[in-house]
Amino acid sequence: MAKPKVQRPPLVRVINRFGKIASSVGIASPRFTPESLCASAEKIAGANDYGSASYKPGLEALCWALENEAELNQMGRIVLHRQIANALAGRLTLVKWEKAHAEAAKAPIRTPLFVIGLPRTGTTILFETLAADPHLRAPLTWECRDYALAHTANDPPEEDPRLIKLSRQMAQVNKLMPGFTAIHHFGPFIPTECIGLTLLDMASEQFAALAWMPSYRAFLLENDFKSAYHWHKRGLRYLQFTQPSKSWVLKTPMHTGYLPSLIEAYPDAQFIHNHRDPMQVIASVANLYRVSRSGWSDAENTPERARSDAHYYLEFIRRAVAFRAQDGQEATRFFDVAFKDFVQDPLPLIEKLYEHFERPLSEEALDAMSHYLANRPREKYGKHLYSAAQFGFSEEEYGPLFADYIARFRTYL
Repeated sequence: MAKPKVQRPPLVRVINRFGKIASSVGIASPRFTPESLCASAEKIAGANDYGSASYKPGLEALCWALENEAELNQMGRIVLHRQIANALAGRLTLVKWEKAHAEAAKAPIRTPLFVIGLPRTGTTILFETLAADPHLRAPLTWECRDYALAHTANDPPEEDPRLIKLSRQMAQVNKLMPGFTAIHHFGPFIPTECIGLTLLDMASEQFAALAWMPSYRAFLLENDFKSAYHWHKRGLRYLQFTQPSKSWVLKTPMHTGYLPSLIEAYPDAQFIHNHRDPMQVIASVANLYRVSRSGWSDAENTPERARSDAHYYLEFIRRAVAFRAQDGQEATRFFDVAFKDFVQDPLPLIEKLYEHFERPLSEEALDAMSHYLANRPREKYGKHLYSAAQFGFSEEEYGPLFADYIARFRTYL
């Protein structure tokens, strides 16, 4: 399957070309150093209290990987520098808010519902469908992009000039990464992964999906995520301040690799675990990352990199299988979903899900979810084309690596 050539917008080509020229004559591009990023964050937030130094190891690992491994083009350096600074500014904004709202900063997070499973297993569409339930609430992209906006946006937020500007910026994504919206639903007013909340502690897969950073991924795998989930919970409290009566529905594949620490932070959490043939998963992930990294680097996402991505998520599978095998509350804490079953007939499956967790399911919620699905067909934004062979994946090599997972969850594959 031939790879589509990336045709960047003219302005982006000019920016990237200028970056190369500027570098050749000694003009510095944005540098990834803890000092420069913190200075930018403090300027954005108008504050300098990070609450603790827990973010520093992750920030240092991220900076090293971006400077030494990512091979970013000029646009990539500009965009990722800004995104990291904004994430740090979010932490500063959160700490400042906590000082002014001591009681709300201790508010409970009651029985959150987490959608987990590997990427490309239908977690996004299931998560978005559940978020249509008016009794549930998911983080929205715009809230996690700018914490200051989360409490100050106009009502309705769609009419806020700052969010109109953000919508225009995000609409350019498919031009920077052709084919991205066909693979992953994207926009400022839709539910977003809570991966941005662990980014408050600089521990998140978010940037590894945008840039090649094996050393930062090694840092993530070595991290027990206890501190990251501590900040995740603080971030949720900040967001729920505007809608305290609703329960949370949350999602990111990364949770699959850190279940013990996640449950320590949220002891009454409930989990929907999505499953799909792992050979299809790793091929789909490889193509997603080929596209998502193409906007910020001119380096090819080679089969070797795709293999590394596959082994990264294989470790998540191993951890989840091991944890669930010894979890004394597995029968009530988890509900398993087959990708193929959800795609074929989603609403009966959702009814079983609610029944399993003894959650009320109103006709209003069912109607809202049905309406959402009717307006969100699977290939609404284009068809996602990929193959395992495209990235050198073979059943002979990878089948045995997934053997324990397949044996444990065969019914759902």
